[in-house]
Parts: sequence; structure tokens; C-alpha cells
Amino acid sequence: SLLQASHASTICYIVILLSWGVNSSLCLIINRNPRFHRRRATLVHSSSVSDGTHEDHYEALSEPVENSRRTFVKNGLITLSAAITAGPSFSASARGLVRFPCEKALLNTYHFMRAGSSLLEIEDVLSTNPLFLTNREAALSDKGEDEVRRACRLLKEAGIAPSIVRYSLAASSIDTANIVGAEFNIGRDRLVPEFNYMDPRAIGGWDFSPKNSTEEAVWAMDTDEAGPSGTGGRPPPNEDGTPAETLSDQVVRLTNLLSVLETLYSGDEILLVFPDGTGPALLSCLIGGMPLNRVHELNFQSGEIRQNVDYSSVNAIATSLPPPYYSEIIQRGRRELRQLRDNPDEDRNVKDLKFEEERAVVEAQRKERQELKEREERQHELERRQKLDDERRIKEEQRKERQIQAQKRKAARKIARQSQDDVTSNIGATGLAVAGGVLLAASSGLVNSKGTAVVDADADADQIEVRLFDEANAYRENVDDEATDDVVGVQLATSSILADSNGSAADIDNTSPDQKETQNTDADDAVVRKLDLSVSTDNDDSETILGDEDSYDDWGDAWLGTISEIMNDDTDMPSTRN
Repeated sequence: SLLQASHASTICYIVILLSWGVNSSLCLIINRNPRFHRRRATLVHSSSVSDGTHEDHYEALSEPVENSRRTFVKNGLITLSAAITAGPSFSASARGLVRFPCEKALLNTYHFMRAGSSLLEIEDVLSTNPLFLTNREAALSDKGEDEVRRACRLLKEAGIAPSIVRYSLAASSIDTANIVGAEFNIGRDRLVPEFNYMDPRAIGGWDFSPKNSTEEAVWAMDTDEAGPSGTGGRPPPNEDGTPAETLSDQVVRLTNLLSVLETLYSGDEILLVFPDGTGPALLSCLIGGMPLNRVHELNFQSGEIRQNVDYSSVNAIATSLPPPYYSEIIQRGRRELRQLRDNPDEDRNVKDLKFEEERAVVEAQRKERQELKEREERQHELERRQKLDDERRIKEEQRKERQIQAQKRKAARKIARQSQDDVTSNIGATGLAVAGGVLLAASSGLVNSKGTAVVDADADADQIEVRLFDEANAYRENVDDEATDDVVGVQLATSSILADSNGSAADIDNTSPDQKETQNTDADDAVVRKLDLSVSTDNDDSETILGDEDSYDDWGDAWLGTISEIMNDDTDMPSTRN
């Protein structure tokens, strides 16, 4: 190359010198030829006449010879300087637009590397939109960091120390370049970002789809439709601004990339960090002169690095037939591509699907919380109603119990009142009958004999006592314990009265008529006093049982009725006895 360059430079200098000599000779001949000056003067004179001027322009014929020589020297120097400055040099001969394939040696040594696995790639998401490449959701993952450090160890083992690291602005490429710079102690001025020439090929409407299946479909499309120049096989368009590019579109960027590097640097070890595997593979195909529809045979894996990429190295790794695993990938990709094209409206955006899934989960959780809240509200309502029902039931039971107790008390009061009325009436009637009988016996003692009076009084007393005890037993079976106590008290009072009556009747036999009359009067008074005492005692007990009973009867009507009956009986008694 150096020999060819020196030969070319020599030839150029010879040509320049010859051209300078010819130019100088022509200038000298023209300046020395008077015919040329005479023609020039004529042309100037004719032009001045046509302009209406009459100045004499023949002064040009008397131009001194020194001016012609000065012009000759000046023109010669200008030509020589132009030839020297425009002459070819070795430093400029290798610069300019790179032409592929690069059969000639490049000025720099290039190493191609794919960034380590990103977070999106771990999640099986294929992202190619240039607007989202810098998002930290596409940053380097832990697995990607291990892959990058392993690649750095391979470079160190090969004795390669990059002097320039050119990386894409994708988040994973930035992280990869930072790790490489730290491993090789490369300054920040030598870590150079590339803004768009190293962007991955954008796949339009398939962006953010599942990485593995979509990538296989793209490979199959490029293999079958791209052609050797990569102009075919365009993905469907997208509405979010993601470009739909062919391989030829990416070729333009890569051509500019390599041309800029060859212009800016010379003799450097340049490491190119790509965010995807198709970019370095496509640049390798361009350098090696391979058909672009075979680009995916050279595809880079995450964290993979290839050293000293040039024309010979590329053709050394390229085989005449694709490997078996590649054929299997293409077969799967064709089926996936057919499915993608048959269902163009199917939503395959992983981000949107994830959003819908999250939204469905959130909606399900919201519904679950709503249902739980409704169940709790229903449970609270049931508990509240149950509590109210229990309270109503308890109140109803209490009310019924109070009614039953009130009915019992009322029945007891009624029974006690009836029993007291009956017993008191019987006692009053019996006492009055006894008293009346005693009085009648005393008053009619002259008519009736003593034995007859005593026998009648005893018989009446026995009958009254038997009847009173029978009634007491009947009431004892139908009343409560409280009424029973009252009846028993009444019975005791009645028995006491009857005993007193019997005693009084028995004393009649041993007394004289006057004494009998006095005794009968005393007996009547005693009976009345005992009845009054019994009634008052019964009234006190009745007041205790019945409570504050304002309408309680004072037995006056009973006394009046009893006295009336006795008087009627007394009216009929003489006739009966007679």
C-alpha cells in the first residue's frame, strides 16, 4: 500500500509540473504576440464607440514588457502552489466514505459486542422503539452484568485492550459500556455514545411483542423476503411512532457509522457495543460481502463479543449452508409469521397485555373487596336484625310473662276476693244465724224447752261448720298458695268463731233465762268483735296481696244482705217450728 501510494504521488507531481510548464508557455506566447493586443484594442474601441465615448484605448499597445513578465511569474507561482496544496498524501488517501465489502484493510481494528441481557429481554419483551431505548426498564439485568464481565475476561485473555468504546444510547448498552470502561480503566473521554447510528432495527407494529416468538418470525421474513440487498421484508406499521424498517434501512445507518469511525480515528482498537444481535451481524455481512438475507446466521447472543472483525474473519465463520438449529428456528418463525399476518388485529403488545392483566387483577380485587364489604354489610344487617328480633322476642316474652303474672295476680285477687267474700258472707251469715238463733232461742225460751233449743243450736252449728269446711276444701284446690293461706286464715277465724259459738250455746243449759239472755247478748257482742277482727285481718292481708286496691269492698253490702236474709228467715221461723 505504501509503495502504491508513493508511485501515485510521483505521477501526480510530474503531471503538475507539466501542466505548470504548459501554462507558463501559453501565458508568455500570448503576452508576446502583438496580434492579440491589436485585436483586443479593436474590441475595446468598438465597444467604446457603441457606448458613445471617444476615449482612446490604444494605450494597451504600449503596455511595457515588464508587466507581461510579472504576470507570467505570478501565474506560474499560483499554479505551482495549487499543485502542491492539492497534491495527494498518504493520510488523506484512506479517508472518506467506506465502500462494502471491505476487502482492503481498515484503518482501525474493530471488535463487535452485544450488550448483556436487559430487564425487558429477561421478561421476553422485544423493544425496538428508539424513543424508549433509554428507559431504565430496559437496563442491564444481573444476568447481563455477568455476561459482560465474562466478555471482558475473554478480551483480557486475548491481550486486547480497547482504546475507544462506542456504544448505543440504549440503557443496556450504556450499562455495558460503563462496565467495560471500569474493567479496562478507560477514561470517560474515550467512552463515546452514538446517538442513532447504532439503534436496533425497528419492527413497527410488532414492537413490544414476545421476544422469542416475534424474533423468529422476523428472521423467517428476512430469510424469505429480504433478498441479497435487504430491501424486502418490511414489518407492519405502528401507531405509536415505532418505525417499520427493512434491513436496507439499517444498512444506511451502519454505513455512516463505519465511515465516521474511519474518519475520526486511525490505528485504534475500537469496541462497538450494540443493543441487539442483528446490528453487529448486519455490519459483519456488509464488511464480509455476504447476502443480507443470511444476516441472522451471524446473529449475536446477549453478551457475546467477536474480535478483529474484518473481511477475512467474517468469511471464515460463514458457512455455505446454515446450521441445523438455524433451520429449525426459521421453520418455527414461518409458522409464527403466518399467524401474525393472519391475525393483524390481535393485541400482542406485552406492555398492553400486562396492563390489561394488571387491570383485570385490580378489577378482580376491587370486586372481591366490594363483595366482601357487601357480605360484611349483610352480615351486620342480619346481626342487627337478629339482635332486634331477640330484643323484641325478649320484650315480648317479658310482656307475656308480665301479662301472665298480671293474670295470675288478677285471678288470685279475684279468687281471693271471691273466697273472702264467700267466707266472710258465710261467716257473717253463720254468726248472725247463730246470734239470731241464740237471740231467738232466748226470746222464745218460754215456748221452747231448753233441750230443744240446745239441740237446734248444736245442729245448726254442726251443719254450718261442715258446710264451711267443704267450701274451704273446694277453694283450696283452685287457688294459689297465696289464696290458700288466706283461706286457711279465714278457716281458722271461722273455727274460732264457731268454737266460741258452741261454747256460748253450751252454756245456755246451765243458766237461767235472764242469765241466758245476758249470755246471748255477750255472745253476740263477741261474735261481732271476732268478725270485725277477722274482717280487718282479712282486709289487711288482701291489701298486702292486691297492692293498692282503691276499689276494695268494705263488706257493708254483704252484711246488709246477710241481715236481710236473717230477718226473712226469722220471720218464717216461728211458723216453721210450729
